[in-house]
Amino acid sequence: MKKKSILIYGEYSGYGKSLAKGFVELGHNAEIFSFQGDGFKNIQSGITLQGNNNKERKKNIFKLIPKFLEFKNIIIVNTEFVNRKNNGFLITLLFKLTRKRIILLACGDDTPFIKYGKKGLIPNWPYEDISLPNKKYLIRIKDYILTHYIASIAYKIIPCMYDYSMSWKQTCFKYKVTETIPLACDGKLEPIKKTGDKVVIMHGINRIDFKGTKVVKAALSEIEKEYPNDVEVIYPEHLPLTEYLEVMKRVDIAIDQTKGNSYGMNAIYSMFSGHIVLAPANDLFLNDINLQDSPVIKINNDKDSIVNSLSLLLKEKNMLDDKKKASQEYAVNIHSPIKIAAKIENYLI
Repeated sequence: MKKKSILIYGEYSGYGKSLAKGFVELGHNAEIFSFQGDGFKNIQSGITLQGNNNKERKKNIFKLIPKFLEFKNIIIVNTEFVNRKNNGFLITLLFKLTRKRIILLACGDDTPFIKYGKKGLIPNWPYEDISLPNKKYLIRIKDYILTHYIASIAYKIIPCMYDYSMSWKQTCFKYKVTETIPLACDGKLEPIKKTGDKVVIMHGINRIDFKGTKVVKAALSEIEKEYPNDVEVIYPEHLPLTEYLEVMKRVDIAIDQTKGNSYGMNAIYSMFSGHIVLAPANDLFLNDINLQDSPVIKINNDKDSIVNSLSLLLKEKNMLDDKKKASQEYAVNIHSPIKIAAKIENYLI
């Protein structure tokens, strides 16, 4: 097998470092370039851009160019990592001029996701009942120019879930969109926690309106009243990834989000930790990645759907440990880094 060299350009909740791990496990040379460790999550791995402010970082990125050019394949995690404040246009133009194989991942908010979500073309769009971060969020002229530029130099566009596949297939670059390849996660397989007298239910606080946190909290408040001696509810908020993973060791059930059509990285880390996960994970998601079913408990952006799902789980408490095992096995089969990297490997040189 020919050894490939891959630079993961950007980080998304641990997805970047998980991909890099998968490629290394396949025998390739792979590193991740992280701008700031993905914000408060402080994900430290690979090549990090140093600097105390944007001006310093904008200057320092040029010092990394010789390192970048060692790689033949560049996987851009999201278009946001190619912007003016990061000298992204110049860096990626250099990638193109030096004949790098550029892959764009459709992963996280981007211009097609916002544009076609606003047009009602993405079912269960997370922003349909809330305001965007700002009026022109990702739909300014410069956003369209950036998106068109990156998509035009990309060899392929690989969506990580149905929502992003659907939005990119509305664009003039739909011919570059591959099959959906799920998120990779390097979560550690934890010993499954035996269910105790109290079932510990967790919902991580992050992007409250986008994730449907208000609906989740309303449902959990009702559950606490109905089962005061049977549940403990925790809300870890804005924790670095390492601390978040430590908290997860106590948990039995994790509620990821109520919006969208699938689930994010936190849900997958939960599955690796042996949690039962509640998330949309509907038929659109299943059909998109050719699955008949999943152990994810399906919910929607409605309090009653969460209350009913949790009530059923609590009434079948003796079955929770088996469900945790099924959740963990699913995470390994669908999201292990080496399996996801092997699928993306087909598009690399």
